[in-house]
Amino acid sequence: MKARKLIALGTLLLLVCGCRIDPPLHLRQALDLEVGLELDLDVETIWQVDWETRWQYQWNADLLGPLGYEEPSSIRMHSYAQGPDGKDVSHQTYNFTGHSGHLKAVAGTYDFLFHNNDSEAVLFTEDEERYEIYAYTHAISSGLKDSSPVKTRSQKATGTKALPDELPSADDPVVLAPESLFSLYRPGVVISEDPAAYEYIDGRYVIRIGGVMRPADFIWLFQIRLHNNNGRVVGSAGGCALTGMAEGVSLRSGVSSTTTVSVPTDVRVNRAVDPDLLGARLVSFGIPGCNAYDPASVAAAPAGEHFFVLSVAYNDGGYKNIHIDVTDQLRALPTGGVITLDLDVNDFPPDQGQHDGDGGGFDALLTDWQEERGGVTIIQ
Repeated sequence: MKARKLIALGTLLLLVCGCRIDPPLHLRQALDLEVGLELDLDVETIWQVDWETRWQYQWNADLLGPLGYEEPSSIRMHSYAQGPDGKDVSHQTYNFTGHSGHLKAVAGTYDFLFHNNDSEAVLFTEDEERYEIYAYTHAISSGLKDSSPVKTRSQKATGTKALPDELPSADDPVVLAPESLFSLYRPGVVISEDPAAYEYIDGRYVIRIGGVMRPADFIWLFQIRLHNNNGRVVGSAGGCALTGMAEGVSLRSGVSSTTTVSVPTDVRVNRAVDPDLLGARLVSFGIPGCNAYDPASVAAAPAGEHFFVLSVAYNDGGYKNIHIDVTDQLRALPTGGVITLDLDVNDFPPDQGQHDGDGGGFDALLTDWQEERGGVTIIQ
């Protein structure tokens, strides 16, 4: 199924300054700015072009929500006036519903930052000394419980991933996953005092400035293929989590935090269609310490490891947390995509005597697996 258009593209700023050509504008005259956004970008621009052929899990979008990004419904605009030395001298914010709104500014040079503000989980802090806007989510748990290391079939075949003697620390806090967050930073926009610098349309002076609103957080689709299962694993006792991810991101620079967190999500299984295939949609702020859209920045990102921690439920009521190294796969997909894990159930049999109520699963994850039915629906 062809991917539908998901993300914001082609940002348009419309400068409005009244209905008369005369008198001319002056340096200190307040001007009305009208902002309009056009949304138009395919998922293939940030995911692999063949992602749909890779994704085999039959995701029921009606029950579980869309696989990709949801179009923003409201926008916050930050306006930074520049002084003669090019430094910020003031900061104003404006909110508008939909994709259009108004602000006032005097002639001069401005930096503009746009992001959607319609999310519930994403929080924003403003550093007025550095004029930074930082997006993050709340911590919901002190960390993940202990887990047993497991290698995928490909890791065992290549021998490139030896099991560590000790697993990485699980002390990183578990945080809420963010919703779809988009941003655009457009520096050095000149608002001229000369009317000749603008188009004059329907009684208004108009200036057009192009740009792209891109995702500031990223989606990875995990599908777990179980081999030698024979009905032993029936789903997830608590869900899954991805370790070593960025805590948040600076929206103005696009660089993610070097502070690491673990991000959880639910695990799904459709036993009526394929009882040996698990699926999960996981959203985070990405690889720590880099701009995910800049290959050089990604290459220079601090070294780190990423583990997919999966809580599996067995048909006898038992459960176990397993720990899978996905560092290479994740770092190869800095803006998200599909990661498939082939696991041999013989490598993680249930522990004898471990049953519900004995402390399995994740402290932060409370939603059990559930059977879902239906076809794949990509983003509206």
